[in-house]
Amino acid sequence: MNRVAMILGLGIVAFAVTLATYVGTHLSNEALSVLTGAACGVGAMLPAVVIGGLSLLRRREVASPPQPVAPAQYPHVFVVAPPALPNAAPANNWQNMYPQGFNPPVSERQFSVIGEEEGVWNNERHNVR
Repeated sequence: MNRVAMILGLGIVAFAVTLATYVGTHLSNEALSVLTGAACGVGAMLPAVVIGGLSLLRRREVASPPQPVAPAQYPHVFVVAPPALPNAAPANNWQNMYPQGFNPPVSERQFSVIGEEEGVWNNERHNVR
């Protein structure tokens, strides 16, 4: 098994070197500079990634095992229908659901728009009823 892994690793390295040589001979100088800069950036970032990964693994080993938590359940919901009014209309006729003495408010509604002076919107521009 060890011998197979070594032969496979050498094959991958040989392929990478051959590909790099082929691409390097066919690219312009500007493209080759960009590719070299990207490779150097990845190489410079690699130690920081390795150190960060190792520190995360060490923290997971040191941390205590999580305590078993009971599964969260939604609270019970009770739906209570309002009592029916005497002489009430069917439920699908919502306009007649209120008692006959109910009247909507007759006073003028006032609206405030944030960012404008008081009184400009309500009194001068729009009379909303």
